[in-house]
Amino acid sequence: MSRDIDVAGARILAPLSSLLRKPLRVVDSQSAERTDAFTVHLPLPHLSVVSAGGAPFSEAERHLIYEIFDLIRHAEENTVRVQELQVRVNRLERENLDLIVKHRILSENSSRDSLTGLYNRWYVMDKIEAEINRSLRHGAPLSLMMLDIDHFKNVNDTYGHMAGDQVLQSVGKLLRESCRVYDVPGRYGGEEFCILLPETKLDNTSVVANRIRERLEMTGVDVPGASVVVTASIGVAGIESSDTVITGAGLIDRADKALYIAKEHGRNRVEFWDDAMSGLGRGQTTDH
Repeated sequence: MSRDIDVAGARILAPLSSLLRKPLRVVDSQSAERTDAFTVHLPLPHLSVVSAGGAPFSEAERHLIYEIFDLIRHAEENTVRVQELQVRVNRLERENLDLIVKHRILSENSSRDSLTGLYNRWYVMDKIEAEINRSLRHGAPLSLMMLDIDHFKNVNDTYGHMAGDQVLQSVGKLLRESCRVYDVPGRYGGEEFCILLPETKLDNTSVVANRIRERLEMTGVDVPGASVVVTASIGVAGIESSDTVITGAGLIDRADKALYIAKEHGRNRVEFWDDAMSGLGRGQTTDH
């Protein structure tokens, strides 16, 4: 008999003995105390109830005792089933949590640029579209910075592509450290980077953009045999509450045109998009 049945049987025997006016005991079916007249065989393996006082059971008493212990057996079986079910549910929850964690890790890895650790171009473009939709729904400001390393080709040509990778990694680290938790820094492609700034007015990005530009200029990147000084040109565009509908590609194009002007005006500077830049075409930048 399981511990639960032991406990239930012990609790029921005293009031049952009082009700039947017979001292009752639960014994093993092979016990010497067991005789047919004074024994009720229980619906439990190898167990019986005996009338310890020597008074035989009537048929009604036998039926009552049997039914009571049958209920106890069913309750025990149901408890076991519930416990087994709970174990299975807990296991499934753990397995499901494990799958969720693995999915998030895979999703996170697939959204990252392997060299810099920043978000990749496709993830950033998706976020830009999502934030534009939110901005247009709620009238919230939104800004985007496009950043391009100046004369990056010279780094590769002079020090080699491994040194170029070190420069890109250094820039990525600086951008991560310069962003708020809800900003989205990404590598747009090659030596071009971007930062999406939700809830940020265009006027408020000047300090951020120039701080990033100045930190880059002051941070030498150690490469084999030299310390490379990196500068960058930055173009900034934004959406204000009064703006007409604009797409993600449209916002990127605005910031990219401002970046082109920064390159044309001497590099290592920040420029902001305005309507006068509308006629510029992408790809007009001079040699990087």
